[in-house]
Amino acid sequence: MRTVGVAHRALDMLCERALSRHTKGSVLADKQKVQEYVADSYAQLAQFRLFVLNVAWQIDRYQDYKKVRRDIAAIKALTPTVLHDIVQRTIQVHGALGVSNELPLADWWVTAPVLALADGPTEVHKVTVAREVLKGHKPTDSAWPSEHIPTRRAAASTKLGTE
Repeated sequence: MRTVGVAHRALDMLCERALSRHTKGSVLADKQKVQEYVADSYAQLAQFRLFVLNVAWQIDRYQDYKKVRRDIAAIKALTPTVLHDIVQRTIQVHGALGVSNELPLADWWVTAPVLALADGPTEVHKVTVAREVLKGHKPTDSAWPSEHIPTRRAAASTKLGTE
């Protein structure tokens, strides 16, 4: 949740700067790339926030961390990426001021890779996610993928007797 809060602050700073800074006859908020930064940051933060809330709800509901292990690992893998991406966009909109010691952005940006190590390496969390996801799937019994259209058509034709 701390990362959600920091990322939200960075998004607020991005929006404020976009609406305040004038360049080449208009505010940055009128520039398509800056609009893309705002939209991408908002969407990324909204998805991450809802995922974090969902995982917290699952932990409260099940009182069993093993049952929520996959999603906890996914959150730990996503955290540094979300923070990095949103802060990076905010730095871009602030220009040189964004990397100065006069704003918290540079410190937040440096924090992102640290988060990738704080609870263990991101790669380890991704392996956990993959293993847990793969437990819910099974291999096909055929040489063809289960969604192979000619094979499905043939099976349907056989089932319906329309060969």
